[in-house]
Amino acid sequence: MRVSQAKTTQRVEQNLYETSKHIKSYGANNAYPQKILEIVSASGTGTNCLETYVKFIIGKGFIDDILANTIINTRKEKVNTLLRKCVRDYKMFNGLALLVKYNGIGEAIEYYNIPFEHCRIEINGEKKYTGRIAVHPDWTGIKGLPFKQEDIKYINAYNPLNVINEMTACGGPQNYIGQVLYFTNDGDFEYPICPFDSIVTDMLTEESVSTVKHRNAKNNFLPSGVLVRKGIKPIRLDDGRIDLSAPQNKENDDSAEELKRLQGDNNACKIWVVDIDADEEKPEFIPFDAKNYDRQYEYTEKTVQDNIRKAFNIHPVLIGMDVGSGFGSQLITNAYEYMNGYTSGDRETISEVFKIIFADKFRDYSIKQLDYVSGSDAVNPSLLPDLTRNERRMIAGFPELSTEDDKTVLATVIGVGGTQALIAIVTDGILNLEQKVQLLIKLFSFTEEEANKIMGNAATGNKV
Repeated sequence: MRVSQAKTTQRVEQNLYETSKHIKSYGANNAYPQKILEIVSASGTGTNCLETYVKFIIGKGFIDDILANTIINTRKEKVNTLLRKCVRDYKMFNGLALLVKYNGIGEAIEYYNIPFEHCRIEINGEKKYTGRIAVHPDWTGIKGLPFKQEDIKYINAYNPLNVINEMTACGGPQNYIGQVLYFTNDGDFEYPICPFDSIVTDMLTEESVSTVKHRNAKNNFLPSGVLVRKGIKPIRLDDGRIDLSAPQNKENDDSAEELKRLQGDNNACKIWVVDIDADEEKPEFIPFDAKNYDRQYEYTEKTVQDNIRKAFNIHPVLIGMDVGSGFGSQLITNAYEYMNGYTSGDRETISEVFKIIFADKFRDYSIKQLDYVSGSDAVNPSLLPDLTRNERRMIAGFPELSTEDDKTVLATVIGVGGTQALIAIVTDGILNLEQKVQLLIKLFSFTEEEANKIMGNAATGNKV
Protein backbone atom coordinates (compact mmCIF):
# COMPACT_ATOMS: atom_id res chain seq x y z
CA MET A 1 0.00 0.00 0.00
CA ARG A 2 1.24 3.45 -0.86
CA VAL A 3 1.95 5.77 2.03
CA SER A 4 0.10 8.56 0.24
CA GLN A 5 -3.07 6.45 0.27
CA ALA A 6 -2.91 5.65 3.95
CA LYS A 7 -5.68 7.18 6.05
CA THR A 8 -4.28 8.77 9.18
CA THR A 9 -5.52 11.05 11.91
CA GLN A 10 -3.52 13.95 13.30
CA ARG A 11 -2.63 13.26 16.92
CA VAL A 12 -2.50 16.98 17.70
CA GLU A 13 -4.88 19.02 15.61
CA GLN A 14 -3.00 21.76 13.73
CA ASN A 15 -3.93 25.23 12.49
CA LEU A 16 -6.31 25.92 15.35
CA TYR A 17 -6.12 29.37 16.93
CA GLU A 18 -7.79 31.22 19.76
CA THR A 19 -7.46 34.79 18.59
CA SER A 20 -9.22 36.23 21.64
CA LYS A 21 -6.42 34.83 23.81
CA HIS A 22 -3.70 35.49 21.19
CA ILE A 23 -2.52 31.88 21.18
CA LYS A 24 -2.25 28.91 18.90
CA SER A 25 -4.49 26.17 20.26
CA TYR A 26 -2.73 23.08 21.62
CA GLY A 27 -5.02 20.52 20.00
CA ALA A 28 -8.81 20.64 19.88
CA ASN A 29 -10.28 22.90 22.57
CA ASN A 30 -6.71 23.81 23.52
CA ALA A 31 -6.74 20.81 25.85
CA TYR A 32 -4.24 18.24 24.53
CA PRO A 33 -1.78 18.33 27.48
CA GLN A 34 -4.61 18.44 30.02
CA LYS A 35 -6.20 15.39 28.39
CA ILE A 36 -2.88 13.54 28.50
CA LEU A 37 -2.63 14.20 32.23
CA GLU A 38 -6.16 12.88 32.80
CA ILE A 39 -5.59 9.74 30.72
CA VAL A 40 -2.32 8.82 32.45
CA SER A 41 -3.75 9.39 35.93
CA ALA A 42 -6.64 7.03 35.10
CA SER A 43 -4.33 4.20 33.98
CA GLY A 44 -2.57 2.25 36.71
CA THR A 45 -0.05 0.67 34.35
CA GLY A 46 0.55 3.97 32.56
CA THR A 47 1.22 5.79 35.82
CA ASN A 48 3.53 3.02 37.03
CA CYS A 49 5.53 2.97 33.78
CA LEU A 50 5.82 6.74 33.66
CA GLU A 51 7.06 6.94 37.26
CA THR A 52 9.61 4.20 36.60
CA TYR A 53 10.91 5.83 33.43
CA VAL A 54 11.16 9.24 35.11
CA LYS A 55 13.03 7.69 38.03
CA PHE A 56 15.72 6.34 35.72
CA ILE A 57 16.16 9.63 33.88
CA ILE A 58 16.56 11.52 37.16
CA GLY A 59 18.92 8.84 38.44
CA LYS A 60 20.81 10.08 41.49
CA GLY A 61 20.76 13.68 40.34
CA PHE A 62 23.63 15.74 39.03
CA ILE A 63 27.11 14.32 39.55
CA ASP A 64 28.46 17.76 40.51
CA ASP A 65 27.43 18.13 44.16
CA ILE A 66 27.84 21.90 44.03
CA LEU A 67 25.41 22.10 41.11
CA ALA A 68 22.99 19.60 42.62
CA ASN A 69 22.71 21.43 45.95
CA THR A 70 22.79 25.05 44.79
CA ILE A 71 19.69 26.99 45.88
CA ILE A 72 18.24 28.70 42.81
CA ASN A 73 15.15 30.70 43.88
CA THR A 74 13.28 32.28 46.77
CA ARG A 75 11.43 29.01 47.37
CA LYS A 76 14.77 27.55 48.49
CA GLU A 77 14.61 24.94 45.75
CA LYS A 78 17.83 23.20 44.76
CA VAL A 79 18.90 22.37 41.23
CA ASN A 80 18.10 18.69 41.81
CA THR A 81 14.54 19.71 42.70
CA LEU A 82 14.30 21.61 39.44
CA LEU A 83 15.66 18.54 37.67
CA ARG A 84 12.89 16.31 39.02
CA LYS A 85 10.16 18.70 37.90
CA CYS A 86 11.65 19.18 34.44
CA VAL A 87 12.13 15.46 33.83
CA ARG A 88 8.50 14.74 34.66
CA ASP A 89 7.30 17.29 32.11
CA TYR A 90 9.86 16.11 29.57
CA LYS A 91 8.67 12.51 29.68
CA MET A 92 5.00 13.42 29.92
CA PHE A 93 4.90 15.93 27.05
CA ASN A 94 8.24 15.66 25.23
CA GLY A 95 9.01 19.21 26.31
CA LEU A 96 9.75 21.44 29.29
CA ALA A 97 9.74 25.10 30.24
CA LEU A 98 12.04 27.05 32.58
CA LEU A 99 11.58 30.61 33.82
CA VAL A 100 14.76 32.63 34.30
CA LYS A 101 14.52 35.86 36.35
CA TYR A 102 17.11 38.65 36.25
CA ASN A 103 18.32 41.48 38.46
CA GLY A 104 18.58 45.13 37.40
CA ILE A 105 21.88 44.68 35.59
CA GLY A 106 20.73 41.67 33.56
CA GLU A 107 22.23 38.85 35.66
CA ALA A 108 20.25 35.63 36.04
CA ILE A 109 19.38 35.24 39.71
CA GLU A 110 16.44 32.81 39.90
CA TYR A 111 15.25 29.73 38.07
CA TYR A 112 11.79 28.11 38.17
CA ASN A 113 10.03 25.26 36.45
CA ILE A 114 6.88 26.25 34.55
CA PRO A 115 4.49 23.28 34.22
CA PHE A 116 4.50 22.53 30.52
CA GLU A 117 0.71 22.23 30.36
CA HIS A 118 0.51 25.92 31.35
CA CYS A 119 2.42 27.04 28.23
CA ARG A 120 0.99 28.13 24.89
CA ILE A 121 2.52 29.84 21.83
CA GLU A 122 1.53 33.49 21.36
CA ILE A 123 0.35 34.71 17.95
CA ASN A 124 -0.36 38.15 16.56
CA GLY A 125 -3.38 39.34 14.57
CA GLU A 126 -2.08 37.60 11.46
CA LYS A 127 -1.69 34.28 13.30
CA LYS A 128 2.10 34.52 13.18
CA TYR A 129 4.33 33.56 16.08
CA THR A 130 5.49 36.51 18.16
CA GLY A 131 8.38 34.67 19.81
CA ARG A 132 6.72 34.82 23.23
CA ILE A 133 5.15 32.11 25.37
CA ALA A 134 1.73 32.64 26.97
CA VAL A 135 1.45 31.13 30.45
CA HIS A 136 -1.81 30.48 32.33
CA PRO A 137 -2.49 27.95 35.11
CA ASP A 138 -5.93 26.86 33.83
CA TRP A 139 -6.46 27.14 30.08
CA THR A 140 -9.35 24.65 30.01
CA GLY A 141 -11.25 25.81 33.11
CA ILE A 142 -10.79 22.48 34.85
CA LYS A 143 -10.38 24.24 38.20
CA GLY A 144 -13.82 25.78 37.87
CA LEU A 145 -12.67 29.38 38.09
CA PRO A 146 -13.72 31.99 35.50
CA PHE A 147 -11.09 32.59 32.85
CA LYS A 148 -9.60 36.07 32.96
CA GLN A 149 -7.58 37.45 30.10
CA GLU A 150 -5.44 39.50 32.48
CA ASP A 151 -4.22 36.32 34.16
CA ILE A 152 -2.26 35.33 31.05
CA LYS A 153 1.44 36.14 31.27
CA TYR A 154 3.21 36.69 27.94
CA ILE A 155 6.90 35.96 28.50
CA ASN A 156 9.81 36.50 26.12
CA ALA A 157 11.78 33.51 24.87
CA TYR A 158 15.13 32.81 26.50
CA ASN A 159 17.85 35.05 25.12
CA PRO A 160 20.19 36.61 27.72
CA LEU A 161 21.47 39.14 25.17
CA ASN A 162 18.04 40.82 25.00
CA VAL A 163 17.45 41.15 28.74
CA ILE A 164 18.40 44.82 29.13
CA ASN A 165 16.36 45.91 26.09
CA GLU A 166 13.33 43.93 27.23
CA MET A 167 13.67 45.27 30.76
CA THR A 168 13.78 48.85 29.48
CA ALA A 169 10.79 48.29 27.18
CA CYS A 170 8.56 47.08 30.01
CA GLY A 171 9.40 50.00 32.30
CA GLY A 172 12.22 48.66 34.46
CA PRO A 173 13.26 45.61 36.51
CA GLN A 174 10.21 45.86 38.77
CA ASN A 175 7.91 45.10 35.79
CA TYR A 176 10.10 42.52 34.11
CA ILE A 177 8.91 38.91 34.47
CA GLY A 178 11.98 37.29 32.95
CA GLN A 179 12.51 34.87 30.08
CA VAL A 180 11.24 31.37 29.44
CA LEU A 181 13.32 28.58 27.96
CA TYR A 182 10.70 26.65 25.97
CA PHE A 183 12.25 23.36 24.88
CA THR A 184 10.70 20.51 22.91
CA ASN A 185 12.07 17.56 20.98
CA ASP A 186 9.76 18.50 18.10
CA GLY A 187 11.43 21.84 17.42
CA ASP A 188 11.35 25.45 18.58
CA PHE A 189 7.93 27.01 18.98
CA GLU A 190 6.08 23.81 18.26
CA TYR A 191 3.54 21.84 20.25
CA PRO A 192 5.16 18.45 20.86
CA ILE A 193 3.35 15.15 20.70
CA CYS A 194 3.38 13.14 23.92
CA PRO A 195 6.10 10.40 23.76
CA PHE A 196 3.51 7.71 24.51
CA ASP A 197 0.70 9.21 22.43
CA SER A 198 0.41 6.00 20.42
CA ILE A 199 -0.85 4.03 23.41
CA VAL A 200 -3.21 6.52 25.04
CA THR A 201 -6.06 4.38 23.65
CA ASP A 202 -4.66 1.41 25.56
CA MET A 203 -4.59 3.51 28.72
CA LEU A 204 -8.22 4.47 28.17
CA THR A 205 -9.07 0.82 27.57
CA GLU A 206 -7.42 -0.16 30.84
CA GLU A 207 -9.50 2.44 32.63
CA SER A 208 -12.67 1.11 30.97
CA VAL A 209 -11.89 -2.49 31.95
CA SER A 210 -11.22 -1.35 35.51
CA THR A 211 -14.56 0.45 35.55
CA VAL A 212 -16.40 -2.66 34.35
CA LYS A 213 -14.74 -4.79 37.03
CA HIS A 214 -15.64 -2.24 39.67
CA ARG A 215 -19.27 -2.11 38.59
CA ASN A 216 -19.35 -5.89 38.42
CA ALA A 217 -18.34 -6.07 42.07
CA LYS A 218 -20.54 -3.19 43.25
CA ASN A 219 -23.72 -3.73 41.22
CA ASN A 220 -23.85 -7.42 40.30
CA PHE A 221 -26.22 -9.81 42.03
CA LEU A 222 -24.08 -12.01 44.26
CA PRO A 223 -26.49 -13.89 46.60
CA SER A 224 -26.09 -17.60 47.22
CA GLY A 225 -29.61 -18.38 46.10
CA VAL A 226 -33.33 -17.61 46.10
CA LEU A 227 -35.78 -19.03 48.66
CA VAL A 228 -39.26 -19.23 47.13
CA ARG A 229 -42.07 -19.59 49.70
CA LYS A 230 -45.85 -19.46 49.84
CA GLY A 231 -47.02 -15.90 50.19
CA ILE A 232 -50.26 -14.01 50.43
CA LYS A 233 -52.49 -13.55 47.44
CA PRO A 234 -52.79 -9.94 46.33
CA ILE A 235 -56.07 -8.23 47.13
CA ARG A 236 -57.92 -7.11 44.02
CA LEU A 237 -60.68 -4.57 43.48
CA ASP A 238 -64.02 -5.35 41.93
CA ASP A 239 -62.77 -4.46 38.47
CA GLY A 240 -59.87 -6.94 38.79
CA ARG A 241 -57.12 -4.40 39.41
CA ILE A 242 -54.69 -4.96 42.33
CA ASP A 243 -55.45 -2.76 45.32
CA LEU A 244 -52.14 -0.90 45.77
CA SER A 245 -53.32 0.57 49.06
CA ALA A 246 -53.39 -2.84 50.73
CA PRO A 247 -50.31 -3.45 53.00
CA GLN A 248 -49.44 -6.78 51.43
CA ASN A 249 -49.70 -5.31 47.94
CA LYS A 250 -47.52 -2.37 49.00
CA GLU A 251 -44.79 -4.85 49.94
CA ASN A 252 -44.89 -6.33 46.43
CA ASP A 253 -44.77 -2.85 44.95
CA ASP A 254 -41.46 -2.22 46.78
CA SER A 255 -39.78 -5.25 45.21
CA ALA A 256 -37.93 -3.16 42.62
CA GLU A 257 -36.23 -1.12 45.33
CA GLU A 258 -35.45 -4.30 47.21
CA LEU A 259 -33.66 -5.67 44.14
CA LYS A 260 -31.43 -2.60 44.07
CA ARG A 261 -30.55 -3.11 47.72
CA LEU A 262 -29.57 -6.72 47.01
CA GLN A 263 -26.91 -5.70 44.49
CA GLY A 264 -23.21 -5.32 45.23
CA ASP A 265 -20.39 -6.72 47.34
CA ASN A 266 -22.02 -5.86 50.68
CA ASN A 267 -24.87 -8.25 49.90
CA ALA A 268 -22.79 -11.13 48.59
CA CYS A 269 -23.72 -14.65 49.81
CA LYS A 270 -27.10 -13.54 51.14
CA ILE A 271 -30.39 -15.29 50.39
CA TRP A 272 -33.30 -13.75 48.53
CA VAL A 273 -36.74 -14.50 49.88
CA VAL A 274 -39.56 -14.37 47.35
CA ASP A 275 -43.23 -14.82 48.23
CA ILE A 276 -45.61 -16.39 45.69
CA ASP A 277 -49.35 -16.06 45.69
CA ALA A 278 -50.19 -19.66 44.80
CA ASP A 279 -51.04 -21.78 47.85
CA GLU A 280 -50.26 -25.05 46.09
CA GLU A 281 -46.57 -24.10 45.62
CA LYS A 282 -44.11 -25.44 48.17
CA PRO A 283 -41.04 -23.56 49.52
CA GLU A 284 -38.04 -24.14 47.28
CA PHE A 285 -34.37 -23.05 47.33
CA ILE A 286 -32.97 -22.15 43.93
CA PRO A 287 -29.15 -21.70 43.63
CA PHE A 288 -28.25 -18.40 42.00
CA ASP A 289 -25.42 -18.19 39.49
CA ALA A 290 -24.36 -14.58 39.09
CA LYS A 291 -23.02 -13.35 35.78
CA ASN A 292 -19.32 -12.55 36.19
CA TYR A 293 -17.81 -10.32 33.50
CA ASP A 294 -14.23 -10.31 34.78
CA ARG A 295 -13.07 -13.30 32.73
CA GLN A 296 -14.36 -11.75 29.53
CA TYR A 297 -11.84 -8.94 29.92
CA GLU A 298 -8.79 -10.90 31.13
CA TYR A 299 -7.19 -11.05 27.69
CA THR A 300 -8.00 -7.41 26.94
CA GLU A 301 -6.56 -6.28 30.25
CA LYS A 302 -3.34 -8.23 29.78
CA THR A 303 -2.76 -7.09 26.20
CA VAL A 304 -3.30 -3.40 26.93
CA GLN A 305 -0.97 -3.60 29.92
CA ASP A 306 1.69 -5.25 27.74
CA ASN A 307 1.23 -2.58 25.07
CA ILE A 308 1.69 0.20 27.61
CA ARG A 309 4.80 -1.40 29.12
CA LYS A 310 6.37 -2.03 25.70
CA ALA A 311 5.77 1.58 24.64
CA PHE A 312 7.80 2.74 27.64
CA ASN A 313 10.32 -0.10 27.17
CA ILE A 314 10.10 -0.96 30.85
CA HIS A 315 11.51 -4.31 31.93
CA PRO A 316 8.60 -6.31 33.50
CA VAL A 317 10.47 -6.94 36.76
CA LEU A 318 10.68 -3.18 37.44
CA ILE A 319 6.91 -2.84 37.62
CA GLY A 320 6.14 -6.24 39.15
CA MET A 321 4.88 -7.92 35.96
CA ASP A 322 5.63 -11.56 35.03
CA VAL A 323 8.28 -11.88 37.70
CA GLY A 324 7.91 -15.64 38.08
CA SER A 325 10.07 -17.82 40.28
CA GLY A 326 13.35 -16.34 39.05
CA PHE A 327 12.93 -13.09 40.93
CA GLY A 328 16.25 -12.11 42.47
CA SER A 329 18.84 -9.41 42.85
CA GLN A 330 20.72 -10.39 39.69
CA LEU A 331 17.55 -10.11 37.62
CA ILE A 332 16.85 -6.65 39.03
CA THR A 333 20.47 -5.61 38.52
CA ASN A 334 20.26 -6.60 34.86
CA ALA A 335 16.99 -4.69 34.52
CA TYR A 336 18.59 -1.60 36.04
CA GLU A 337 21.52 -1.82 33.63
CA TYR A 338 19.12 -2.13 30.70
CA MET A 339 17.02 0.87 31.77
CA ASN A 340 20.09 2.98 32.51
CA GLY A 341 21.35 2.32 29.00
CA TYR A 342 17.96 2.95 27.42
CA THR A 343 17.46 6.29 29.20
CA SER A 344 21.03 7.54 28.72
CA GLY A 345 19.98 9.68 25.73
CA ASP A 346 17.27 11.39 27.78
CA ARG A 347 19.75 12.19 30.54
CA GLU A 348 22.10 13.73 28.00
CA THR A 349 19.29 15.87 26.59
CA ILE A 350 18.30 17.17 30.02
CA SER A 351 21.94 17.87 30.83
CA GLU A 352 22.26 19.99 27.68
CA VAL A 353 19.16 22.02 28.64
CA PHE A 354 20.57 22.79 32.08
CA LYS A 355 23.90 23.68 30.53
CA ILE A 356 22.11 26.26 28.38
CA ILE A 357 20.51 28.13 31.28
CA PHE A 358 23.44 27.86 33.70
CA ALA A 359 26.10 28.36 31.00
CA ASP A 360 29.61 28.12 32.49
CA LYS A 361 28.63 28.52 36.13
CA PHE A 362 29.29 24.86 36.91
CA ARG A 363 31.87 22.29 35.93
CA ASP A 364 29.80 19.22 35.03
CA TYR A 365 26.14 18.82 34.06
CA SER A 366 26.11 15.03 33.81
CA ILE A 367 23.39 13.10 35.62
CA LYS A 368 24.44 10.08 37.65
CA GLN A 369 22.62 6.91 36.63
CA LEU A 370 20.57 4.89 39.07
CA ASP A 371 22.15 1.79 40.62
CA TYR A 372 20.37 -1.07 42.33
CA VAL A 373 21.40 -1.64 45.94
CA SER A 374 19.91 -4.59 47.78
CA GLY A 375 19.62 -4.51 51.55
CA SER A 376 20.20 -8.27 51.60
CA ASP A 377 23.51 -8.16 49.72
CA ALA A 378 26.43 -9.78 51.48
CA VAL A 379 29.31 -7.69 52.80
CA ASN A 380 32.74 -8.77 51.58
CA PRO A 381 34.59 -10.51 54.46
CA SER A 382 37.85 -8.86 53.35
CA LEU A 383 36.46 -5.53 54.58
CA LEU A 384 37.34 -4.94 58.23
CA PRO A 385 38.30 -8.60 58.91
CA ASP A 386 38.62 -8.03 62.64
CA LEU A 387 34.86 -7.42 62.93
CA THR A 388 32.13 -10.02 62.91
CA ARG A 389 29.92 -10.43 59.88
CA ASN A 390 26.96 -8.64 61.46
CA GLU A 391 29.21 -5.80 62.67
CA ARG A 392 30.40 -5.27 59.11
CA ARG A 393 26.82 -5.44 57.83
CA MET A 394 25.68 -2.82 60.34
CA ILE A 395 28.46 -0.44 59.25
CA ALA A 396 27.43 -0.90 55.60
CA GLY A 397 23.78 -0.27 56.46
CA PHE A 398 22.59 -3.85 55.85
CA PRO A 399 20.23 -5.68 58.24
CA GLU A 400 21.63 -8.05 60.82
CA LEU A 401 21.50 -11.76 60.02
CA SER A 402 20.10 -14.10 62.64
CA THR A 403 21.49 -17.57 63.41
CA GLU A 404 18.61 -19.10 61.48
CA ASP A 405 19.64 -17.11 58.42
CA ASP A 406 23.22 -18.36 58.51
CA LYS A 407 22.45 -21.64 56.81
CA THR A 408 20.54 -20.04 53.95
CA VAL A 409 22.96 -17.18 53.32
CA LEU A 410 26.23 -19.05 53.75
CA ALA A 411 26.72 -19.69 50.03
CA THR A 412 25.82 -16.09 49.21
CA VAL A 413 28.23 -14.67 51.76
CA ILE A 414 31.32 -16.66 50.77
CA GLY A 415 30.49 -17.24 47.09
CA VAL A 416 31.07 -20.35 44.98
CA GLY A 417 34.86 -20.21 45.29
CA GLY A 418 34.57 -19.65 49.00
CA THR A 419 32.30 -22.65 49.35
CA GLN A 420 34.90 -24.86 47.63
CA ALA A 421 37.62 -23.49 49.93
CA LEU A 422 35.42 -24.11 52.95
CA ILE A 423 34.88 -27.74 51.95
CA ALA A 424 38.61 -28.17 51.33
CA ILE A 425 39.48 -26.93 54.83
CA VAL A 426 36.79 -28.98 56.59
CA THR A 427 37.79 -32.21 54.80
CA ASP A 428 41.56 -31.66 54.97
CA GLY A 429 43.35 -34.72 56.41
CA ILE A 430 46.47 -32.91 57.68
CA LEU A 431 45.05 -29.98 59.69
CA ASN A 432 43.83 -30.70 63.20
CA LEU A 433 40.47 -29.48 64.54
CA GLU A 434 41.88 -26.34 66.18
CA GLN A 435 43.73 -25.31 63.04
CA LYS A 436 40.60 -25.80 60.96
CA VAL A 437 38.51 -23.70 63.37
CA GLN A 438 41.06 -20.87 63.31
CA LEU A 439 41.19 -20.92 59.50
CA LEU A 440 37.39 -20.70 59.32
CA ILE A 441 37.43 -17.74 61.69
CA LYS A 442 40.25 -15.97 59.87
CA LEU A 443 39.30 -16.63 56.24
CA PHE A 444 35.52 -16.54 56.43
CA SER A 445 35.00 -14.26 59.45
CA PHE A 446 32.96 -16.88 61.30
CA THR A 447 32.65 -16.55 65.04
CA GLU A 448 34.33 -19.27 67.07
CA GLU A 449 30.91 -20.72 67.88
CA GLU A 450 29.98 -20.85 64.18
CA ALA A 451 33.30 -22.45 63.21
CA ASN A 452 33.00 -25.11 65.95
CA LYS A 453 29.42 -25.74 64.88
CA ILE A 454 30.51 -26.30 61.26
CA MET A 455 33.26 -28.66 62.32
CA GLY A 456 30.89 -30.46 64.66
CA ASN A 457 28.39 -30.93 61.85
CA ALA A 458 31.17 -32.12 59.55
CA ALA A 459 32.33 -34.65 62.12
CA THR A 460 28.81 -36.02 62.61
CA GLY A 461 27.99 -35.96 58.90
CA ASN A 462 25.20 -33.37 59.23
CA LYS A 463 24.59 -30.72 56.57
CA VAL A 464 25.69 -27.19 57.36
